[in-house]
Amino acid sequence: MTQVEEQFDMHTASVADIALTFPNSLEILNRYNLDYCCGGKKSFVQVCARAGLNAESIWQEIQLCVANQGPDSRMRFDTWEAPLLIDFIVQHHHHYVRDSIPQIQALLDKVCHAHGDDSPFLLTVSDEFNTLAAELLHHMPKEEEVLFPAIRMLFANSTSAFETNIKNRQLMAPITIMEDEHEIAGRLIKSIRSLTNHYTPPAYACPSFKMTYIMLQQFDNDLMQHIHLENNILFPKVTGANACAR
Repeated sequence: MTQVEEQFDMHTASVADIALTFPNSLEILNRYNLDYCCGGKKSFVQVCARAGLNAESIWQEIQLCVANQGPDSRMRFDTWEAPLLIDFIVQHHHHYVRDSIPQIQALLDKVCHAHGDDSPFLLTVSDEFNTLAAELLHHMPKEEEVLFPAIRMLFANSTSAFETNIKNRQLMAPITIMEDEHEIAGRLIKSIRSLTNHYTPPAYACPSFKMTYIMLQQFDNDLMQHIHLENNILFPKVTGANACAR
């Protein structure tokens, strides 16, 4: 364990702090439904308490996972420069969202037609996903055409600390808007997660029903990393802020 990890204090850490310091912990945070993305700036201990979870027990589980697995071989996105991180977000996450939405919508239409009468909650899942899809398809172009080019310019141009500070402040408003829209997306995916019992298909589910849940869970997992990269890594690189409780 590194010196940083040894000095890490769960009592003062946010959920995002834990996700950033211990990438191995993401699976554990997901399993306990602890939001390290939209709500990542909140206190880990307080979030656990509000969810009726034992923070100390989860913390020990994370430490055991880190000790057993050793150094995490996954990419440390927090070490990437902002332009490279933007490239990854657009090429990996934005493309995935655009490719997956029509596939999931087609599956939802199919299972709603076949099972809408005996599983009426599927109609709500479909409505929630369509709302989420519309939100994301409206949201991503604003990043690609406005915010991300502005961030690229900030990091490409060699300016004085004073000029950089002014540009950082100018980007605060669009970043706040993006974070607010992430919050909306986060609430919608959490609703879908709850409606589907964390993507657990009923015993009578047909293959299309099961495939719909698999793709919804994959979409959920991708969206969590997507928002995590922006809220907890990219945006703080621009504003100079660290993830902290609020």
